[in-house]
Amino acid sequence: MAQTHTGKLQKILTIFLCFWVAFFEGFDLQAPGIAAKGIAATFGLDQVQMGYVFSLGVFGMLFGAFFGGRIADYLGQKKVLMLSIGIFGVFFSLSAIAPSLEILYIARFFTGLGLGAAMPTMISVVGDEATEANRGKLNSLMYCGLPVGAIFVAGLAILLPEIQWQTLFLIGGLTPLALIPCMAFILKDKPKAVAVAQMSTEVVPGMAQVLFKNQQYKNTLPLWVGFFFTLMINYILISWLPNLLMEQGLLKQQAFMVMLVFQVGAVIGTLALGYLLDRLKLWQMAVIIYSGLFVALSLLFTTTYIPMLVLAGVMGGIFSTGGQSILYGISPIFYSGTGKVTGVGSAISLGRLGAMTGPLLTGKILALGLGTTGILMASLPAVVISAVAVTALSRYKSAHK
Repeated sequence: MAQTHTGKLQKILTIFLCFWVAFFEGFDLQAPGIAAKGIAATFGLDQVQMGYVFSLGVFGMLFGAFFGGRIADYLGQKKVLMLSIGIFGVFFSLSAIAPSLEILYIARFFTGLGLGAAMPTMISVVGDEATEANRGKLNSLMYCGLPVGAIFVAGLAILLPEIQWQTLFLIGGLTPLALIPCMAFILKDKPKAVAVAQMSTEVVPGMAQVLFKNQQYKNTLPLWVGFFFTLMINYILISWLPNLLMEQGLLKQQAFMVMLVFQVGAVIGTLALGYLLDRLKLWQMAVIIYSGLFVALSLLFTTTYIPMLVLAGVMGGIFSTGGQSILYGISPIFYSGTGKVTGVGSAISLGRLGAMTGPLLTGKILALGLGTTGILMASLPAVVISAVAVTALSRYKSAHK
């Protein structure tokens, strides 16, 4: 009985820790969007250069997810998670005191590198604690930390409109370092005997084997496509929405308010869609998520009526961040054994590539003078492609139950 209680407490504390890792990812994702005007003024940046500030962090996440997942399969999840949070915290703090644009770019890249390595490892940790019956619930409890972190940043910007962007970045960089000793105490690596047994029975798989061998490409390719385009849309909204709304004539506080309700919607979507994931087929989830996202984008980029923008903001959060959390939730079920973090990491890397592409593409579209109409025309096909990819995965999900 005591052992059962200990195991239950271990699970709760593990999910709680992962929630805080996600919280600081949300903080980092939202902070540059909120601080964009201040960063541009400090370094004299144009829209294309701001696109690089947004995207370099995501570029780092791509490498972090790709290599961090691979390293975690060999060194253990605990060590990689602690190291990645350390890298993230140090370089996020460095962004605040960067003396030049070049140093800021480097700091943003390494901030992303740390976060990128953390996410697939964290998802695999939660996946190890989950069963088919509670996978959606546990994943949503962990992942809702991301929009909560973003809400915290947006709330700070509304409550303290004069807060310096450097102060925001220092808060986001120094605070997560306190998680490292907690991880050392709470997280447990898999026993070495298990790892040795696995390695003796299934030679440590190469990346190509994990991702493509034995019909595995039928899972990997749609997962990659779904991740790429869903995160592309999500990061366009997270990075550029406040600026786009101000370009459309909204006041700064009104734009931040829409961003705040976007993140409130993200919390609702993460929890609600996680609940539905345990009860609906994946193709039904795809219809709900991508239909809602299609409507939200159409409203966000075509109206300046505040009540409609608030509604569209909530919907955008529900279906873009909520949809992203569903992809994170399902990705571990398609891979097994020592290749699980590698498989999840590869999918997240493709997602990060989409997330990097979105803000850069938006900067180019705005520089060409195409405005929000151009962004809408680039976004809607991506929604349709994502819907098709996730629907295609539905037939393979049942085979992994």
